[in-house]
Amino acid sequence: MSSITKKRLLVIALGEATFDLIVPWMNEGELPTFQKFFEEGSVGNLKSSIPMITPQMWGDIVTGKNPGYHGLFDFWQRGNEGRFKEINGLQVKVKPIWKILSENGLNSGIVNVPFTYPPQKINGFMISGEDAPGAHPSIAYPSKIYKEIVEKFGRYRLKDIFPGGRKKEDYLTLVKEDIEKQTEVLAYLISTKNWDFFLTFYSATAITQHYFWKDMKQGNNEYKDVIKTAYKSLDAAIDRLVKAAGEDTNVFIISECGAGPLISGVQINTWLQKAGFLSFKKSNRVSSEGTAKKSTEKSFIRSKVASFRKNVQGSIPKSLFFFANRNLHWLKSWIQTFLAGSDINWNKTYAFSRGKEGDIFINLKGRDPNGIVGQEQYEKIRDDIIEKLSVLIDPSTGKKAVNKVYKREELYSGPFIEFAPDLLIEWIDSAYMPTESDKDKDSVFVERWRANMNWPTSGSHRINGMLLAKGPEITKNKKVDGARIIDMTPTWLYLLNQEIPTDLEGQVFTDLLDTES
Repeated sequence: MSSITKKRLLVIALGEATFDLIVPWMNEGELPTFQKFFEEGSVGNLKSSIPMITPQMWGDIVTGKNPGYHGLFDFWQRGNEGRFKEINGLQVKVKPIWKILSENGLNSGIVNVPFTYPPQKINGFMISGEDAPGAHPSIAYPSKIYKEIVEKFGRYRLKDIFPGGRKKEDYLTLVKEDIEKQTEVLAYLISTKNWDFFLTFYSATAITQHYFWKDMKQGNNEYKDVIKTAYKSLDAAIDRLVKAAGEDTNVFIISECGAGPLISGVQINTWLQKAGFLSFKKSNRVSSEGTAKKSTEKSFIRSKVASFRKNVQGSIPKSLFFFANRNLHWLKSWIQTFLAGSDINWNKTYAFSRGKEGDIFINLKGRDPNGIVGQEQYEKIRDDIIEKLSVLIDPSTGKKAVNKVYKREELYSGPFIEFAPDLLIEWIDSAYMPTESDKDKDSVFVERWRANMNWPTSGSHRINGMLLAKGPEITKNKKVDGARIIDMTPTWLYLLNQEIPTDLEGQVFTDLLDTES
């Protein structure tokens, strides 16, 4: 337990926000609130985890433990019986910070944080984040707080800025509008509710960087300022939230990782096939002569969506049908994910890739439904893949694309490591990302497309996120170094004058603490 006097703690997370953009714009006078944090607080990089994927990173942040303990590895991950399923907050296996605080009598406000659905009963309130199926009273605890927000502000905006089903031109006005609407709700909750710890997340920086990085760098085009608009709007939002919390509050601004340009998308299963580890069903392959499989999948998806509309309209309440119809792009995305392994010949496949980061699973007997690899072959196949993948060359650059391929036990420990991928890839400069598209199944390096998008992504992750903090217990005008996302929960517990559980892997990041306050 710390010796500092307990103050309230406000944490504002900005998805994948990076100093690489903030500092130049701040120096041009565009981001005055960030400038104030540089002058009045402590600032430094916040090291992310490998691989950089939302469930894993946020599990690390809110539990202070690695995925082998908290259980979050990917958006779709292997469960019991070797089958893959979409995850949500129910998969978190250990106590997140708000549970620890509740047990100790403190109140938390948790709003829009990834992987918090269904909402948990805590001291305080919780409104679930992106894993919630949509805006509805069931995403909030207590549910009356959702109804209160809707009565005061109108429709609750949960995934309005998400790209599925959006047109590119939507973002010319959507970004600023969405941030402002979110901030109205957050300022209200911060200023009117009882809390000791408040944690919220804005996704605008992550989404705009993924989809508009190339536009930002190309010069004169109508989309070049979409990312800057997100940062400027968030600069104003942070100022408003800090004022709503009051001067006697410690404030953290963090990002779970950074961002930078994407060099290329990568089709890992195509590489595995070319390297002899995976076999495709020939009749379903897309070749240079045709796009039969893609056409078949599109027809299948269209038929399922059409059937959904026909069968449910008139048989469920109009409000529910409206909600479901607005979210059909998520249905289409689910179907595409479901179909991801339908073209694999499992009887001749030794390894395959699933999930958002292209990590690799060995098709193991006794574990995977169609496993063919015996336990005695397991290590040899992993070693062979590491050897071959580690020297993968990107033909567009003539250079290596992979920095390192890790065995899962090199990154994780804990009772749930069995659900992790067998091999995890760290890309050079984090500038490559797996693609979900089937636009060119014959190539390893391709443009990266996402389901239901009509333009490719151009931004990627970077290992260093950002950490800015200021307040009564924070050192002023200090550059700090060495903070990790896994250190956030123990640091926040310390600032709230709570005992740090001995089983946390993260450490209290003392460099930013003002020991003389």
